[in-house]
Amino acid sequence: MTQENDQVAGNDASYARLSDIDEFIARTQDYADGKLTSDQYRAYRLTRGVYGQRQDGVFMMRVKLPGGIVSPPQIRVLADLAAHAPDGNGHITTRENMQFHHMPPAEVPGWMRKLAQAGVTMVDACGNAVRTVTQDPYAGLAQDDAFDTTPYLDAITRFFLRNPRALNLPRKFKIGLSSSPEDRAYAAINDLGLVALRTADGKPAFRVMIGGGLASMPRSGLCVHEAWPASDILTPCAAVIDLFQDHGNRKVRSKARIKHVLRKMGDEAFGALYQEYLARVQADPPPTLSDIAQEPSATPWSWQRPTQPTDFAAWARTCVRETRLRDRVFVTIRLDRGGEVTAQNLTDLADLTARYGEGFLHFTPQQNAVLRAVPVADLPALHGALLAAGLGKPGSGTILDITSCPGVSTCNLGVTLSRNLADELTELVAARGDADLSIKISGCHNSCGHHHVGTIGLYGALKRIDGRPAPHYRLLVGGGVHAAGAVFGEDLGLLPAHRVSQAVRRLLEHADRLRAPDETAGAFLRRTPPVELRPVVADLLNMAEADATEHDFWDIGAQAPFQVEAREGECAA
Repeated sequence: MTQENDQVAGNDASYARLSDIDEFIARTQDYADGKLTSDQYRAYRLTRGVYGQRQDGVFMMRVKLPGGIVSPPQIRVLADLAAHAPDGNGHITTRENMQFHHMPPAEVPGWMRKLAQAGVTMVDACGNAVRTVTQDPYAGLAQDDAFDTTPYLDAITRFFLRNPRALNLPRKFKIGLSSSPEDRAYAAINDLGLVALRTADGKPAFRVMIGGGLASMPRSGLCVHEAWPASDILTPCAAVIDLFQDHGNRKVRSKARIKHVLRKMGDEAFGALYQEYLARVQADPPPTLSDIAQEPSATPWSWQRPTQPTDFAAWARTCVRETRLRDRVFVTIRLDRGGEVTAQNLTDLADLTARYGEGFLHFTPQQNAVLRAVPVADLPALHGALLAAGLGKPGSGTILDITSCPGVSTCNLGVTLSRNLADELTELVAARGDADLSIKISGCHNSCGHHHVGTIGLYGALKRIDGRPAPHYRLLVGGGVHAAGAVFGEDLGLLPAHRVSQAVRRLLEHADRLRAPDETAGAFLRRTPPVELRPVVADLLNMAEADATEHDFWDIGAQAPFQVEAREGECAA
């Protein structure tokens, strides 16, 4: 393919190249012809967003969407892909991507090409690469913005995409940008976290953190720069990648993330080593990004929300938030079951994005979608359209807004059906409106559902009762991400899956009884030590053999008795 034809998909706004698909087809044929080993092909395939799943003979396709930002034409292609996926769905991830499961291998290249023609790539969506760069979905329009981080998101994405400097990393590498100290993009738990700020003289800068992460050894990122000039942000980005290339563990996959380099060396030694790499990059620096930070220019304002007991008022109270533009608001569309959307949902979202607001949809780390700069006058009509599309649920940003990964339904490493637990807990808390209490669920310890930073966090686990495997969840309480960094939930113990709802109900009732008059249930749970909370659920934690029923050996919503098949997860490939 000529360079000119490649640019059909490679215009200035596109991350895609049609030649990527031609290369994928050629490498797939090489594998079929025996020119590549299974390990070699798998490593390559993952860097193109094509991921093995629990079911043999099919793939998950992960579509890379930097910042979760998509246009109506791109959403329509995603809708077409969902319509052709065997389960008819797509899934928004906590990395603001979209995933499609059960895709037949023969169909993958054709969908890659359709995505590329819409300007969307799958390159480096999986594998040992700089993954999709995430961003605060309110960036650029939030009232507390230091500045719009979107141009920097774009610059960082383009700098690392297909860059030999970032190929064949020891493990995956995640970057998150937040446009204000509130850290709505969870920068503190990224391998590289960037939080926008203004220096004393008003210049745009980033607080730079390295080595954040979750899974088995969670930690908040180490701050290496309190205020690095925004125009030169590619320099520390390159230095971190160079350090990781040289010092990441290439022998033990479970200890290959950069947080393990930091943990092994200690903060002081790691910081000194980073400064050495920074000096090397400064000697041959990447391009600067001058004059792209825009000064927020509007006066904060407040919209008087309706108070009547109506569906519109309930929705507006929880799903509408002021932008910095007078009479323009953010509208968050709450999407349940771990960000699950049907083809029709996506088609409707494309129509609504074209009709209301700024013309782009933003996916969020909470697996929702945000319309931005919607005129207040349009809210009744938008709410009606959302209701007609089945997308008008209230409760965004409340306890109802539960985060969940796919779990064992598709993931090789999954243990439990985490989405089914999310459905059960959504029903449990349906009458509550807690605005500062989150529930986050993962199907295993790897924290794709961000369970460590939920006020209540749960992750799937196996426990044997009389030698028979039974589904369980580890219960964590007190996590969160805020301006001071990440706080990780304390472990209260291991619960049989069918006792989780009872444990959550007890914790909430306990918080309601004992919290101070001006204190929320979420604040109570975050401040109360585990030694005081554990007795609330202690009798639920250990199920004796004599107490177990056949029900306890079936996962929530399962179609067969619980069993765990040991499989290698390609996220560690």
